[in-house]
Amino acid sequence: MLKKASDLAGKVILTCSLPMNANDTDLVIAHKSSGAEELAKKIPKGRVVSAFSTVPSEVLFSVFERAGRGKREGGSGRTERPSVVYCGEDAGAKKVAAQLISDAGFEPVDAGPLRVARYIEPFTLLVGQLAYEGSRGPALAYRFEWFEEREA
Repeated sequence: MLKKASDLAGKVILTCSLPMNANDTDLVIAHKSSGAEELAKKIPKGRVVSAFSTVPSEVLFSVFERAGRGKREGGSGRTERPSVVYCGEDAGAKKVAAQLISDAGFEPVDAGPLRVARYIEPFTLLVGQLAYEGSRGPALAYRFEWFEEREA
């Protein structure tokens, strides 16, 4: 597939895929690498960011619509948005990803360098288990919440 793509050097590449086996029962890459890291190796001059894999597609439109209406305000008066984690090496590419996440109605959560995709990808399996094997359906989102603010 990548051979059919044009030159990706310097381009921001957002990956939301999971490296699953043929039965979709397990990750084929895990712990020592991730699908995002392996993709980055295939596009060494690309600016790879892992994002959006942790959210079922069935919830995307609902979150986008709710964000546009400003629903679910918290005590701070700001809209409480579901979270989407992302990670990557390139600060500029991560800024683009964070803006896309925010534009879609989610709160971007920077998880760090691309190697953190090793943890994000198994987390995606949990989200999938809850969304597709659970009794409540796939319109599922999550929210990370920090109860004590630390100054940077």
